[in-house]
Amino acid sequence: MSKKVPDSGVSAKFGYFPQHCQVEGEHFQIQTLPGFEEYCRSIEKSESRSNEWVYPSTGRIFGLPKTHALTLYNNESIAEIEFIVWCISFFNGIRLTTTQAGFLDATPITVGKLVDFVLINRSGMADIISISLSYIRGHRDNQKALKRVAAIIHALFLAQSPRNLPFEKFQYLYMALDCCYRLVFEGEAGINKDIPHSRRVEWMCKNFGMPVPHWANSSVATEKRLTDIRNDTFHEALFFGEPLGFALSSGNQLAGRPGNILLEMQALVCRLLVAILGKADTTYVKSPINTRQHIGLDLV
Repeated sequence: MSKKVPDSGVSAKFGYFPQHCQVEGEHFQIQTLPGFEEYCRSIEKSESRSNEWVYPSTGRIFGLPKTHALTLYNNESIAEIEFIVWCISFFNGIRLTTTQAGFLDATPITVGKLVDFVLINRSGMADIISISLSYIRGHRDNQKALKRVAAIIHALFLAQSPRNLPFEKFQYLYMALDCCYRLVFEGEAGINKDIPHSRRVEWMCKNFGMPVPHWANSSVATEKRLTDIRNDTFHEALFFGEPLGFALSSGNQLAGRPGNILLEMQALVCRLLVAILGKADTTYVKSPINTRQHIGLDLV
């Protein structure tokens, strides 16, 4: 639960984050809560754990222990502290929440599991919070932008649940890409007419100086593109030509070329998020998406 802290701003407990973290800056403080080691041991020994993931014991929605507390000084906005926790989640590649039951279906308990980058050059919590606060300051007149960033992160993470079928992963990732487009489009002055779905990914990549994936490149001749699969899936309940869940293809190939389209969509969402949050000039954002390699991300 989030709460107002007298004379110091707003504070919220969050978790589950399996690393000690005691750091304080001009505008914030993060503390590891008492009982941290016991919480970690309980998760490690949990019957709901399988490999690096934890699943609900019943139902689909579940909670995990809160391991840390974040305080923002001179701030009384609970919405903003929750936004920062979403950003901490993304840059650490592990789902975190301030809510009592903030997990759906499954969540990893390993840092870095949900992204394809590794923070380098002493990048840390202070940099993440600085980036988050800068984004908040730049969108005081558009609070929906904060919700959209959270929505992208949530869809990106949901897409990676081990029990997802390929069409479910595709749907989550396409929604995340389209939400990225909305944020980028609204941030560009002088553009009044929406860009068609068939050109949105290409437009975003060119906007940030990123390589355009072959499945979104309008100059490449091909029988099918990403938006063709999207239209069939969303409007006709057909994924790669079959009813949902029945296609022999796992969504690994598109546009007649080898490659894992779902992993590439996932990697692209990560790069677009980093760019949207203000780090478009990093080497990571410009890096190829057709690799399983983790790439260094410098936030300093």
